[in-house]
Order: sequence, then structure tokens, then C-alpha cells
Amino acid sequence: MKLTSDTFRNRAAIPAACAFVAGGNRNPQLRWSEVPAGVASLVVLCMLGDAPDGDVFHWSAVDIPPSQTAIAEGGSGVLRQGLNDFGEVGYHGPLPVRNETHHYIFRIYALDVARLELPARFSCADVLNAMYGHIVDEAQLIGTYTHI
Repeated sequence: MKLTSDTFRNRAAIPAACAFVAGGNRNPQLRWSEVPAGVASLVVLCMLGDAPDGDVFHWSAVDIPPSQTAIAEGGSGVLRQGLNDFGEVGYHGPLPVRNETHHYIFRIYALDVARLELPARFSCADVLNAMYGHIVDEAQLIGTYTHI
């Protein structure tokens, strides 16, 4: 499976329009390909990869049909989304300390179940627990953001 974006390239800078600190806070465009046959749903997670106290989750979107091949920039509102680690439902863009560069990992998971068993309000940790034993394949894309 492959995960790419028209918004930024792998290991390149995420634009300010997608950062919380810059005011845009729009999820980046994501596109995936080579989804294995027989997959029942997809999950997208975004996490801060270099947080000193472990992962900080910025986004979870679940139960994405395998026929869907992309999420438009700023188009996450139609997805089933969970609470991020900032206590909000949906995408929360980069928010690093001034003059620090952080790495944000976008991951897509292909699952063998059509719908994850999750409460009405769920966290990214809930998603990880619900996916356990159901992951068929995964891919990732890494972006950086520096708050100047």
C-alpha cells in the first residue's frame, strides 16, 4: 500500500494552511493506492512522531470505505472522526514550540472489518485498541513543520 499527498511530499514541510499554529488547521490532502484485495475498511491516523513523552495524536478517521482513494485538503468533515489528544473531534494541525521542527506521521491502515467497534466519542487510543488483530496492511507519510 502507498500513501501520498498533493499538499506535501514525504519528509518535506507541511504548509501553514494545515498547521494549527498558523490558523489554517486544514487537514492535508491524502491519497492512497495499492490497497490489498478483500480489505473491508481503512483508518487514517496522524501523530507527532518526536514528542518527548510518547506519541501525541492529532487525528483519527475510521471506517473509510476501501473504494475511497483520497481525502481532500480540508475535506475531513465527512469522515467518522475521533477525539485528538487536544480534546477535539477531528484534525488538529501542527503546533510546535517556536523555532522547533517536529515530524508528523500520517498512517493509513487497511483492515479486515468494515466498522470498528468504538464508542460514540472515541480517542485515537480507542482506535488503536479496536484495530488490534485486524490490520491487513499499512503505509505512512511523514511531514515536518517548523513554527517560526
